[in-house]
Amino acid sequence: GIYMRVFIKIDSKNRITAVNSEIFISDFSGWTEIDSGDGDKFAHAQGNYLPMPLTDENGCYRYKYENGEISERSADEMAADMPVPEPMPPSNAELAAAIAELAGVVMMGG
Repeated sequence: GIYMRVFIKIDSKNRITAVNSEIFISDFSGWTEIDSGDGDKFAHAQGNYLPMPLTDENGCYRYKYENGEISERSADEMAADMPVPEPMPPSNAELAAAIAELAGVVMMGG
């Protein structure tokens, strides 16, 4: 087998944004060596190294690297990455219903 080093890239919040084997990296700036060994896991780190894909179905990073350790991020940490949905303006029908309801309340004297 071939002895391979595994590298990761992390962002400013220590989230692992990439994992790869040295053979697939031409410029090592920004990469951190985290492991090395023999076999497919190390040679094809991108798909085999971590137990789950790098991101979940929402595109949030699953893993972090702190104090020399890879760990899975908590659901709360991942939820914090989600973009806040823009509130939808109410439709005309919803506005009309709300106005009718208010008008009814006013007519009945609250």
